[in-house]
Amino acid sequence: MPIDDLKAFFANLETDAALQDQARALQGSADAERVAGLCRLAADAGFDVTPEDWNSVAAGTAAAELDDESLRAVVGGLCSSPGIGSGPPSEREFLG
Repeated sequence: MPIDDLKAFFANLETDAALQDQARALQGSADAERVAGLCRLAADAGFDVTPEDWNSVAAGTAAAELDDESLRAVVGGLCSSPGIGSGPPSEREFLG
């Protein structure tokens, strides 16, 4: 299930410093480019995550399937959508 892969990717992202560095490198990108880049990182790490999955979670339609920590990671800067909220404090919280 794609949501399970997204959750597993976030768990991997929390512990993999090299993956965190790659994710940080995407922070200056436009939203669509950042999401596509993060999905490529997930795919390279062996997870099946599409931009549609990512955006679904960011929009809150699958929020009930994510734990609070994973949801904060999605909304907190790795993927920012209008009205969802993002910013440096959340990015620092998740990415250190």
